[in-house]
Amino acid sequence: MNRAHAAVMAGFVATLAASSARASSATGTLAMQFDGYAHGLTALKLAGTLTLAPQSYSGRLTVRTAGMINWFAHLDSDSTTSGHFAGDAVVPEHYDSTGTTRHEPRAMHMVYENGVPHITSQEPAVDSERTPVPAAETAGSIDTLAAVALLVRQVALSGKCDGNVRMFDGRRLTALTARTVGEEKLAPSPKTHFNGEALRCDFEGTRLAGFIKADSLAQQQAPRHGSAWLATLIPGAPPVPVRVAFDNKVLGHVTLYLTSVSGSPGPMAQNAARSNIQ
Repeated sequence: MNRAHAAVMAGFVATLAASSARASSATGTLAMQFDGYAHGLTALKLAGTLTLAPQSYSGRLTVRTAGMINWFAHLDSDSTTSGHFAGDAVVPEHYDSTGTTRHEPRAMHMVYENGVPHITSQEPAVDSERTPVPAAETAGSIDTLAAVALLVRQVALSGKCDGNVRMFDGRRLTALTARTVGEEKLAPSPKTHFNGEALRCDFEGTRLAGFIKADSLAQQQAPRHGSAWLATLIPGAPPVPVRVAFDNKVLGHVTLYLTSVSGSPGPMAQNAARSNIQ
């Protein structure tokens, strides 16, 4: 189920680029909740917050399994991030992750120095199930939530999602490439109140290091594909993912649906957002 968490985050990181005219609009706090479905059943519950200032960011994401999936693949993850922006780039400073996977506790604290992540504490200290990620290969990588901050900021500024990043979460190193597909109209669904025009971004994630020893290396190195749809729901705030779809080895095809969103532009903006989610 760690792969499910990584795939979920890859969905949020499907977009990149720049413009300065709307930079001030990418300031404030967004709070979002999602339900994830697999085989027609609720499988995941997600809640996230993202705070963007002109030169800094912070965020939090919780991911939990739901329904029958808990019987054989329990996941409970809580991650936080903080950092700053340098031009069009994101510069992480801290990344923390705690929770349980298959009912086993996990925790990690990571700091960044000159673009290099350093794990200062980790539980378990050694992941015997995975091959280690060489420290030299992590230079220049960012954490998964920093990639979300980069996504939201740059989509707000450019309206496009072409680019690539390398993400390191303390156990896996992944290369993610995204491309802009264009505007699409999402059909109504009983799983979400949102429908209408949204920007579609397709993404491809490739595992570079941190492989599970017992699984096929060729299968783990195979690219994973998915799509994310983003729309502006709160006037003056950046676009948010309203739907994310990806394939997962454990769950099969997964679709995340936005169920609620709120933001800091104020009550009038939030009321306007609610009028768009229908």
